Amino acid sequence: MKTYFLAIATLLFVVSCNTATKNKVEGTDAQAAAEGAGQELTVDTQASSIHWKGSKVGGSHHGTIGLKSATLAINGEEVASGSFVIDMNTITDEDLTQKEMNDMLVNHLKSEDFFDVAKYPESSFTITKVEVATTPTDSVSHMVSGNLKLKDVEKNITFGAKITKENDIYKAVTVPFTIDRTQWNVKYGSKTLFADLKENIVNDNIELQITIVAKAVQPQQ
Repeated sequence: MKTYFLAIATLLFVVSCNTATKNKVEGTDAQAAAEGAGQELTVDTQASSIHWKGSKVGGSHHGTIGLKSATLAINGEEVASGSFVIDMNTITDEDLTQKEMNDMLVNHLKSEDFFDVAKYPESSFTITKVEVATTPTDSVSHMVSGNLKLKDVEKNITFGAKITKENDIYKAVTVPFTIDRTQWNVKYGSKTLFADLKENIVNDNIELQITIVAKAVQPQQ
């Protein structure tokens, strides 16, 4: 049993894969949701996903979280409004091949220590603003702002994304960006909040990359 507790101490929530923090964004006060009207899109929740990365002293992990439902509307080629419900019960880890260790990590992420999925089974992201990037790059065509709600906290964040259209399929892929989980009351193992953790420190930063795939709704005949 002691071995398992030592193992779980090395498998806790990860984000930055032992590299420099990528595109750190700060959560600010929640803003009013975008209410632009436009053509409704059908979001493919199976093809869409959120990838996460995290780290602690001595290791890192990565995985996915799925969408439960989503709404999205466009006006011409531009995003007018949208919201996404995140199914926290779909948290997975993709790097641990031993089932027992994988289950321990995922169950710990779902526990009260982290996302308390029993109490908060859903999170959400609501678009507040989408603007064409002032200096577009190969990976950023737009800047997206929205309210991210995790547990009982809702904060506005802004990040870059590449939005493309091929035939009637729209795809948005964000650049990898990093948030400070403690801003959303995910405090377990934070050296910022707990000074005496030593080797049990878990990085406050969580790296996320969001992919959304949607299709134009065909008019009724």
